[in-house]
Amino acid sequence: MSLNTKLNNEYLKLHTAKEESFWAAYMNHSSYEQGDFEKKETALKAFMSDLSRLKEIRTELDKEGLSRWEKTGLEGWLRFFQCHAIEDPEALAIQKRLIEMEGDMGRKRRNYPLGYTDPSTGEHKEAGMGKLLLLVGSDPDEAVRKAAWQGMRDLEIYLLENGYIDLVKERNKLAEKLGFEDYYDYSCQVNEGFSRDQLFSILDVLKDDTSEACFASFKKAEKDNSGLKANPWNIRYMASGDLTERQDPYFSFDQALLRWGRSFSAMGIDYKGARIQIDLVARKGKYENGFMHGPFPPYNDGSRFLPARLNFTANAVPGQTGGGWKAIKTLLHEGGHAAHFSNIDMPAPCYSQEFAPTSGGFAEIQSMLMDSLLFDGDWLWKYAENSDGGKMPDELISEIVHNKYRFLAFDLRYLTVVAYGEKRIYGLSDDELTADRILKELREAENEFFGFDSPRPTLAVPHLLTGEAAATYHAYVLAIMGVYQTKRYFINKYGYITDNREVGQEMAERYWKPGNSKTMLQYIKDLTGENFSADATVELVNTSLDDHKKAAMDSVERIKSIESERTPIDLNCSIKMVHGDEVIADSEEGFEKMCEKYGDWYRSLS
Repeated sequence: MSLNTKLNNEYLKLHTAKEESFWAAYMNHSSYEQGDFEKKETALKAFMSDLSRLKEIRTELDKEGLSRWEKTGLEGWLRFFQCHAIEDPEALAIQKRLIEMEGDMGRKRRNYPLGYTDPSTGEHKEAGMGKLLLLVGSDPDEAVRKAAWQGMRDLEIYLLENGYIDLVKERNKLAEKLGFEDYYDYSCQVNEGFSRDQLFSILDVLKDDTSEACFASFKKAEKDNSGLKANPWNIRYMASGDLTERQDPYFSFDQALLRWGRSFSAMGIDYKGARIQIDLVARKGKYENGFMHGPFPPYNDGSRFLPARLNFTANAVPGQTGGGWKAIKTLLHEGGHAAHFSNIDMPAPCYSQEFAPTSGGFAEIQSMLMDSLLFDGDWLWKYAENSDGGKMPDELISEIVHNKYRFLAFDLRYLTVVAYGEKRIYGLSDDELTADRILKELREAENEFFGFDSPRPTLAVPHLLTGEAAATYHAYVLAIMGVYQTKRYFINKYGYITDNREVGQEMAERYWKPGNSKTMLQYIKDLTGENFSADATVELVNTSLDDHKKAAMDSVERIKSIESERTPIDLNCSIKMVHGDEVIADSEEGFEKMCEKYGDWYRSLS
């Protein structure tokens, strides 16, 4: 057995066991045994951090006569172990403790009765993070919006009193043992390939160049919403509350699955035989943020391609205004991740697993490019329909585009502030790491970005708790920059993206197939011919709203002029729609039949 085959088999056994346990734990399956995920993650981390693997791989690579398949596979494993191998026994002990601490933190978070105090009754109402964010963004009662926002603030206090501070100290201790300035620097260098300081030199430019537009949009929002003041619980409502209600009839939840399938199929996206499991509806104890993980990363074993097995999730709230829009956004976003990782065709699964050396920023480009279709005029006209099959009116499409770009600077800062908040936390010494000091640092960062506390309290962002996502939120910001640069390339080349099979095929071949064999910066340069930069993003921020709306309506007129024949949906994958342990529907009899059955089940919940 070749060394590459041996490593492939060993890794997959551990990775798949860990990911299956992760899914059971985070979906709150009744069959899950407490502590099983931590046990299996510890076993995987032991494999990943084994320093002896580096010597073994280098010795093998020095041999003559290796096949291209073997050599490429081993080169991938070399990069993988360079990211994860740990020599210091104290660092290994810290890593093991961190897994246990993160597991305990996750259990405490899942058991916390998140919710808000009903301002009309004074009673506590349990509500998941998704519902609280929806209330802050769309409830017409300011008192309810404020109560929902306060519910997220209360979560911050709970986390600070129940283990988060010790988690930060232990993460910093690990980073220092490994020779990094702090955990943020460690995470950035391992995941993105450049330092924390380099990252924030990029983000500082974006922060500075979006400040004026952001604060101008707040003033305009106050003028347009007489009697409302821009503050943490009002600004998202002022940006989208009324529009959320108006667009809601065109984004029914029970049609989201079908529209995702039609859109991706028309775009030529092929999941290459992947098996996909999707859990979309919120329930108590379920993890409250959407994600995509792959229990089986695809690879080519030298004789055949072995397709992916993927899971992704969301937290839709039945009957909630904006829930259908959130559902289609999640399907586009996590479905974009799934398309990326199911198309990687390399000689080892280390190229197609979603952690380092895979760039978080580059992975997010794939998902965020897909969910950005929700703001493209031609996509809205083609896929947003009401219950009678009526198309979204041109006027509403124009308003959605107007709203998107009116608050683009704010939306960018809404994401970026999380990175600045985390950077401040990990920059504190152990003595400085107190609840009061952490809250002070976070509020200062938030006020620098908005002039008031964040509409989504920074510590309420679930990424900060898990080891694989902590100190990586900047990836979303890098991804937005990459999305706009990539979309500008496709628009310049083809004129449009919606239903363009050439876009899907070019992404599969040039962005997805090689896996993490290239860095994000290399991929952007190779596709667009330009160095990675914020130029395309800044250009959009500074383009007039009239020009944005004109471009959107031009795209609507283009797609109206095309006669399109509705063909069966073919994503080349098998799908199971689940709710916890229960399988609701599957694609064995066709995608459309699965959607019909799942839609019937969802409607029965209301």
